[in-house]
Amino acid sequence: MTTSAKERLTAMSKPIQMPDWARYLLLGFLLWCLVDFGTAGGFRIAYFKTYGPTLLLFYLGYPLVFTALIFRFHWSQKRLFIATLVGIFLVEAVFARNPLVTTFPALILGIPLAILVYAPLTYFPLWIVRREIARRRALAVGLTIVELVIMMLTTFGQSPS
Repeated sequence: MTTSAKERLTAMSKPIQMPDWARYLLLGFLLWCLVDFGTAGGFRIAYFKTYGPTLLLFYLGYPLVFTALIFRFHWSQKRLFIATLVGIFLVEAVFARNPLVTTFPALILGIPLAILVYAPLTYFPLWIVRREIARRRALAVGLTIVELVIMMLTTFGQSPS
């Protein structure tokens, strides 16, 4: 093999380096697809058929806003939590009119559950990008268990519409 062929082969074998903001955005988008499809859609294709373009807007919009808050405006994790609460209000109460967060007494359970669902959407991509996920393992495992339980209840807890 010639020297230039070796150099090309070496260059091709190096992993593609994405900036942190792009990795956050990509991970956020993928996580939104998975979490929303499981928790709201119950892993039913009819969910995408019904809400398709709107879902894409949320799946890209939420991570895009948080990418800007984190990497452009350098918000702290506490400020991001406040923004997550605002995101929950906008998505669940204003756009989706989710009765679990808009009606009493359901909101007593619905709001904490929404926080447990949205926290990973905000923080997991950030912790992965910053390589902090292992340090926050207990919290990440707990939040993941909640997500999985909600996904299972949504998928198997009701008859398909």
